[in-house]
Amino acid sequence: MDDEQLHLAAGAYANNRKNAYIEAMKRGAVDHMSEETLNGKWLAHYEGYREGYWVATGDTKFSTDPAKLKENNNGAG
Repeated sequence: MDDEQLHLAAGAYANNRKNAYIEAMKRGAVDHMSEETLNGKWLAHYEGYREGYWVATGDTKFSTDPAKLKENNNGAG
């Protein structure tokens, strides 16, 4: 999967999760959240999806994980 495909897949996943929170709020299943909080959750799901893909495939070139960034920098010449 190239970075653009990963971006689209992560965005779709984050949108689905955000919509699930909105539906749960409408049903009263979860406390009301501000738009800012919902957007924060969206971002967390988006980044989590991307990081999960990178971990699963072993591709760390775009990683945001500090430990992986340190590993990559230590391996650089």
